[in-house]
Amino acid sequence: MSKKSSRARNATGVKRPASGVKRPVTTVCRCEEATEQEIRQAIRAGHHSLEEIKRVLRTGMGHCQGRGCLRIIARIVQEETGIPASEQKMPMPRPPLKPLPLGMLGRWQDDERGTMNDE
Repeated sequence: MSKKSSRARNATGVKRPASGVKRPVTTVCRCEEATEQEIRQAIRAGHHSLEEIKRVLRTGMGHCQGRGCLRIIARIVQEETGIPASEQKMPMPRPPLKPLPLGMLGRWQDDERGTMNDE
């Protein structure tokens, strides 16, 4: 087995370059623009759960609610800590579960009068 094939792979399955080689910036959470480097720094700072990383970097709080990034982040946590991705608890989604127009959140209906109010 050559050195090249025995190198560790990052969360996307791409082989890591040898140490000292500049790595390109890899955006893991596109909604909140969190990079792989930022996620690894958070893990090394002691944030070992997906919920903790979510609170620090806002990963999983964007438009997709983590559907695009949380599994990748779980693999990064596995690489950094040894905690298997299958044993990590996914953060609880919080309403709204799908994007809503802000105007809808600011209106309420007066049930007695049956009118919409924009107070």
